[in-house]
Amino acid sequence: MKRLICVFLTVAFGVQAAVAASAQDYVRAVEKINDQYKKDTRDFFNTLDPMQRGFNAQQQQRFCAIVTKYADDLYAAADQNRTVIDRQYAGITKEDVKKQVLDAREMQMLKPYNVQCDWK
Repeated sequence: MKRLICVFLTVAFGVQAAVAASAQDYVRAVEKINDQYKKDTRDFFNTLDPMQRGFNAQQQQRFCAIVTKYADDLYAAADQNRTVIDRQYAGITKEDVKKQVLDAREMQMLKPYNVQCDWK
């Protein structure tokens, strides 16, 4: 009986450790995605004229590509880790992620520039 309990506890702790490792992998993936997004947007904004009051078509297209990649990468990370993320996020859809990105404070600050990303 003691042997059976030891085997059960060993398996249970092994599964728990695997889930914890997966959750940590998810957190690291999101941190990496955020860092890349910050770098990409910083590089983009550094190319702009500080006096301009809006994006031209090419700049808007480039910026939207950065934001789209960010949302897609966040969704992919969540989708690949649905079993280890919190229940309230496990059912997140791509549209939910896009809405969260568009509702972010950084994106709201760009409203005066009339940035319109067409996500299909």
